[in-house]
Amino acid sequence: MTDNLIQDKLPFSLQELEGMMIEAVGKFFDTMVGLPIQYEGAKVGASYDDLDGPPPPVLPSTQTVIVGMVGFIGLMSGVINLYMEEDLALRLTGSFLGMNDSELAEEGPEVIHDTLGEMTNMIVGTFKNAVSDKGFQCRMTVPSILRGTNFTIETPSTVFRQIYTFRILNSPFIADLTMKPGD
Repeated sequence: MTDNLIQDKLPFSLQELEGMMIEAVGKFFDTMVGLPIQYEGAKVGASYDDLDGPPPPVLPSTQTVIVGMVGFIGLMSGVINLYMEEDLALRLTGSFLGMNDSELAEEGPEVIHDTLGEMTNMIVGTFKNAVSDKGFQCRMTVPSILRGTNFTIETPSTVFRQIYTFRILNSPFIADLTMKPGD
């Protein structure tokens, strides 16, 4: 999507959005997990209106993929979906909580879901604050967790969608942003 096309949907440039996303993700990993994360780039996300069939998975994998989702609503509305493979989710949960694999196994999958919900809240909160600081007040929704294999989350073409790819612990970490001006 060119900067001219984004201006039809949003009052931000692609570079501004990219900077806001890199800052939100980087701040979380630097402050809360203490692990370096590398930004690999962005691409326009497909919407179901643009395709003959469903879009391909954002994170194709033979493993279970876990997605943390938090929305924001107000003068600017949207959702950020954070995709990662289950192995990465387990390692990040251990780093975030200071727990080893046996402690995590004892706690069960709920501890991973709680941690990813909190991670998503923090990353989306930082992004939302940057949006609000630019004059577009909004508030966040409750986090949700989705897990599965070979699935897509479809979006209509009426919203802006950009997919930001990062790499941490030799694994992909994807932030999928959809947004549009709110009411």
